[in-house]
Amino acid sequence: MKKLVALLLVFGIASVSNAALTINVNEAMDTVSITGDGATGSPVEAYLLVDGPAHINGGTLVYAGSLSAYADLEAVADSLGMDPPTALATFADFVGMPNLQDLSYMNFADGSATPPPLEGLLVDGIALTDILGEATLNLVSGDFGTTYSSVVVPEPITIALLGLGGLFLRRRR
Repeated sequence: MKKLVALLLVFGIASVSNAALTINVNEAMDTVSITGDGATGSPVEAYLLVDGPAHINGGTLVYAGSLSAYADLEAVADSLGMDPPTALATFADFVGMPNLQDLSYMNFADGSATPPPLEGLLVDGIALTDILGEATLNLVSGDFGTTYSSVVVPEPITIALLGLGGLFLRRRR
C-alpha cells in the first residue's frame, strides 16, 4: 500500500513538473502572468483559481489565437447566468476548495489549421491584490482534471519579516 501511495505521489508531482502552462509571480508578489513551454498545442481551456485570502484583477491576453479569450470572475459568472458570489460558491463546491476567493478563465484557441504553439507569455498583467494571508494560485485545465501549475503566495508580513531578518543577518557579518 505504501508503494502505491508513493507511486501516486511521484506521478502527481511529475504531472505538475512537466506542465505546459506555468504561473509566474513577480518578486513584489503583486503581478501574475501565465506562460507556456510549447509542449501543448492550442486549444486549451484553463482556470486560474485563488485558494485563500487574495484576489486577482485584470489581465491582458497576449496569445495570438483568433478564438482566444481571457475572462475574470464577473465575466465567467455572467456567462453562466449567475452573480459572482453564486458562481464562486458553485466552483468552490465543485473543485473542493472551500476557501476559493477568486478565479479567471482562459481559452487558448485558434481557428486556423496550424495554431500558434502555446509558448512564451500567454496572459500578462494579472494584478494580485488583497493578500491577507497565505494564498495558493492553481492553474487547472478546463475540465479540472489536470493541474498545470501551483504557486503559494505568502502574506506580505511574512515577506517583510524575511527581508528584515536578512538585513539583520547581513549587518551581523
